[in-house]
Amino acid sequence: MENSSSKGTALSTMAISVVAFSVVALPNTAMAWNYQGHVAVGEIAYQNLNDTARHQVDILAEKAYESLPADVQKKMDSFEGASRFAALAMVPDMIRKQPASEVWEEMGETIPAPLNQWDEKQTGQWHYINLTYPATSQCNFVKEPNIRQVGTYLYSEFQQQPQAASLMFLSHIAGDSHQPMHSVAYSLSKWRCKSDFGGNLYTLDVPEKDLHHLWDSGMGLLEKPHNIHEFAASLQEAYPRADMMLGDTGDVSLWVEESYDLADFAYQPKIDSKPSQAYIEQGQEKIKQRLAKAGYRLADELNTVFPQQ
Repeated sequence: MENSSSKGTALSTMAISVVAFSVVALPNTAMAWNYQGHVAVGEIAYQNLNDTARHQVDILAEKAYESLPADVQKKMDSFEGASRFAALAMVPDMIRKQPASEVWEEMGETIPAPLNQWDEKQTGQWHYINLTYPATSQCNFVKEPNIRQVGTYLYSEFQQQPQAASLMFLSHIAGDSHQPMHSVAYSLSKWRCKSDFGGNLYTLDVPEKDLHHLWDSGMGLLEKPHNIHEFAASLQEAYPRADMMLGDTGDVSLWVEESYDLADFAYQPKIDSKPSQAYIEQGQEKIKQRLAKAGYRLADELNTVFPQQ
């Protein structure tokens, strides 16, 4: 791993720490799944890697970890039973205000050109795509860049040049694209196009306050601490890979479409209402399935790039 000067490292550390604080301080910041959900997806993938892929992923994950500031490392280390690779999956939510090119630079790498083509240089928009719901609406909430574009470019570029920063975002986007509220936006007005920003403005009578954060929490499933290794194993037991229709490797468009298809269920509760217990229980099962599916698909991407030797 390339070393920077102590001054440069200090400045980089300060920059990422400030960015992380600014994200935490923002109200209603959308994070697909909570940190624990992202780490669970990464751990499911890790448990499904071939030996060659696991070795290569370990090298890249360690490089990424050593490049990150102490507060981010501490957060990664806090997930009991998680591999370093799995813990890395949650980091993009901590640095979404940082220009993308700086993330690669601080890992001694160069951002792939397709990921640096937009006027918007921060990575916040990489996490979602606001496909208008219902489909009959005349509104268009989709912006560029978005998760469908970024996820497709990331996988294509990672096949050509595996990099630590690319691995970090690849693992995170696998989780994001399987969270329904990161694929959909509902118009809150009958008279004009007013997005609910993936359910962030769709308020509910729940501790999480809104529909987006209810799903982020796994409807309570992801609120309590889990041993990540054991939790990932339990999700695979409940939803085995053999029972999944996974589609083509790296098909982010399919993942987003599946998430969008869950909008009919997701928006069942009326605004400001308290979701029924039946809704919560059904939702938790759908969430378990999406977490497992995301992990399997991420593993497929990495096993394709790093076939068994």
